[in-house]
Order: sequence, then structure tokens, then C-alpha cells
Amino acid sequence: MIANFFNKTKPVNIINVLMLLFLFYVVSFFVEHTIEFSWGFLLNKTIYFFWLLLFILIFKFIIKKNKLTKDNAYALLIAVLILGTFPEVIFSNSVLFSNLILLLSFRKIYSLKSGIHIKIKLFDAAFWIGISTLINAWSVLFIFLIYVGIIVYQKISVKNLLIPIIGLTTPLCIYFTYHFYFATLPVFYNKFNFDISLNYLSYADFKHLLPIAFLILILTWSIVISTPKIILVSNHLKFSWSVLINHLIISTILIGLSTTKNSAEFFYLIFPASIIIGNFIQNIKSTILKNVILYLFLILSVSIYFL
Repeated sequence: MIANFFNKTKPVNIINVLMLLFLFYVVSFFVEHTIEFSWGFLLNKTIYFFWLLLFILIFKFIIKKNKLTKDNAYALLIAVLILGTFPEVIFSNSVLFSNLILLLSFRKIYSLKSGIHIKIKLFDAAFWIGISTLINAWSVLFIFLIYVGIIVYQKISVKNLLIPIIGLTTPLCIYFTYHFYFATLPVFYNKFNFDISLNYLSYADFKHLLPIAFLILILTWSIVISTPKIILVSNHLKFSWSVLINHLIISTILIGLSTTKNSAEFFYLIFPASIIIGNFIQNIKSTILKNVILYLFLILSVSIYFL
């Protein structure tokens, strides 16, 4: 059964998750795109898959390093299934690279609980958010996640509150200086296009509506059931869970404001959503229920290509 198979973080499980990612990548490309094969095309798509692979591996490292789940591969599997459920996510260059850079920031934010090198971590986290902002302006919203981490992990001080601002503006100032020197400032200003779209009609398409509704349902269920157990019990996940919930809220706001409404924006939801759902699944006592949820995810991710 799938639940028992991914109940432990074994090398074979990681390999299977990565193979599943590759399968989604290949299938979604054939379904969503017209292919004109060439060696250049093959090289380009191979390199792009490498970046997706890197995202998953860094994601796994952050989970393990900060003990955001127990010793299982549920969160990793859910992350790949969400990628497969939204094919547009896989082929959005700017969204992928924005999230890949944000992972480097999240790594620092969730490790604040260790109490080691706090100031360096705050600067690094904000610095990476600044770079991601140059790819997608709305990524700047994640600066609030740093302050959530400062508050939740009880690292409040005047210096700690100011350092993220310095970290965020550093790459922006460097980028501004570059364009100022070459007299191309309009390129710099165009990076900060904070257009807002509240038109969600594209989500009414059944191909988008079904996975979005399922994801909202399982996320709500996970939060309602897991939060009281985690918050009331003093363990290593108690504080990180608060950060995860706020992470989910910020990601949801970003998706809601984004002008892109083709489901590629749901990439920003993968990190908090898969960890929250992964924690929920690992704490379910019924193996049957675990399998039902995972198989529903798998069936949905496959059937979406036939809608």
C-alpha cells in the first residue's frame, strides 16, 4: 500500500518520488505542448527538469534539517503530486526560479529556532527574497514571513527587526546601480509592477476547479485536525507550525493578488501545503484513511490530463 511504502524516508522512496516527478514532467509536456524535436530542444528541457529536481531536493533538505515532519516521505510525495496536478506549474520559468530562490530564504527562516547565527540568517533570508522579488514583484510579501519567524521563535530585538530591511534592499540597490550605470533604469522600474487581478473566472474551468477544490478541502481538514494537537503539545514542531500557517496565508494572498491566473501561481503554495498535509497524513492512525487520501491525490493528478 502506498501509505506504508512512503512511511519512511528511504533512498528507494526518494528515487520513486523523483521518478514520479519525471513522469509528470514528460506527460504534461506532451499533453500541454506541441513538440518540434531537436537536440537543442532536448538539452533545454533536460536542464529545466534539473531545476525542478533541485527544487525537490532542497525542499527535502529543509524538511529534514528543521524536522518539519517525522521520518517519512509524505510531504515530498504530496509536493510532487501537487506539481503533477497543476501542469502549468511545471513549465512556468519565472515561477519556478522565483520559488527556487525563495527556498533558500525559507531554509534560513525555519532554522531561526536553532538560535545560531540569527543575524546572518535574517540577512540571508531577506537577501534571497530581494532577488526573488526581481523575478516576481509579489515575492516581496514573504518579507513578512521573516518577521513572523522573529516573533514566533522569540528573537525580537531592534537589530533583528532592522536587518531584514537591509537584506531585502541590498540586491535591489545593486540591481538599481547596474541599470543606473548603463542608463537602463526603465528596465529596473518595470520589475516592480504590482498589478492586481481579482478576476478568478479562469478557475471556473473544471480542469482547475477540481484540483483547487480538493486542495482547499484537504488543507482545511489538515489544519483543523492537526493544529490543536500540535499547539497544545509542547514539541519541536509547535513553533514551526505557526510559521507554516502564516506561510500558507502569505502564499494564498500572493496567489489571490497575482495577475497570472492559469494555476502556475499555485507553485507558491507547494512548500507550506505539502508539509501541512504531510503532517496530517503521518498522524492519521487509520492506514486505510491514509491510503484513501494518497490515492485520491494520485488519481486526481493523473486524471487531470484527460479533462
